[in-house]
Amino acid sequence: MTRYYRKVFRITADQSPNVQLALAEMANGKEPSGRIIVPGVMPYSDYKKRRETWDEIRQSIGLDAQFYEGAELLIIPPQWLGKSAQEAERLKGVKKREAKAIGVDPGEGAAETCITVIDELGVLDEIAIPTPDTSVIQGTVIATGRKWNVPATRWMFDRGGGGKQIADRMRDDGYEVLTVAFGDVVAIGPRRGKPFFRERLDVAEARSAYKNRRAQMYGDLASIIDPTADDPPFAIPAHYQELHRQLSLIPKKYDHEGKLVLPPKNRRTSNTNEATMQDILGCSPDRADALVIAVHCMLYGDTRPVAGGVV
Repeated sequence: MTRYYRKVFRITADQSPNVQLALAEMANGKEPSGRIIVPGVMPYSDYKKRRETWDEIRQSIGLDAQFYEGAELLIIPPQWLGKSAQEAERLKGVKKREAKAIGVDPGEGAAETCITVIDELGVLDEIAIPTPDTSVIQGTVIATGRKWNVPATRWMFDRGGGGKQIADRMRDDGYEVLTVAFGDVVAIGPRRGKPFFRERLDVAEARSAYKNRRAQMYGDLASIIDPTADDPPFAIPAHYQELHRQLSLIPKKYDHEGKLVLPPKNRRTSNTNEATMQDILGCSPDRADALVIAVHCMLYGDTRPVAGGVV
């Protein structure tokens, strides 16, 4: 039997000549000059920012060229959700809240349709109802929008599960709703409102941070829930127990390029053993998905490419 041997060569970020120059300058008591010795290789400014803002897993993979060997992490740890619930209690009666966006995850058959209403501070309302007759979804969304005084231009549907067809009908009826697909490429448009994120990724880094739109949407939610950030955590009231449960079980993983990746919602083929969101949660992630859709709508709005524009 023939044996094959493989040798793995790891090239770390601190082996970049540009980074090595800056480190040598600092070792001699000088300010790093930022001089580029080899164009196209990581500059010290990028290295410094990533050391300061990337979490342990991304640094291990993206900077140190190592396979991460720590315990599996969760994208939103239960401790964060506990702080989020405490923030929701603190906000009770503190100030008048104004809804900013509505996320809709339509359900077909036995699956629930979930509608989530949010503002910058947290979740204001959640409606989860079985909709074997999907024709009722349009009326329920319209009633929710009117109740919370949110214009249709801030209602966003998951394009899958019949969402595109519902959105098309609503546009025909004069409601200019938005749609998003979890498998879309990463949105790199400017975020609305004040910068929420502890990791302040610029546009050039946005594509390298996430595998796809689903990973970005959950990553954005994690960033605003993170209680260690400068702002108070995004508030999710404790009585939304199923939403808390779903969010608390989603694993945080990175691919070989250091991009955040989430399990798919459903099994892609019958021949794979990969765990799906439904396997992990024991149900479809309808409530979690509706929340991240609402947050995505609030932060980015319409991210459809414009003719002649650069994506």
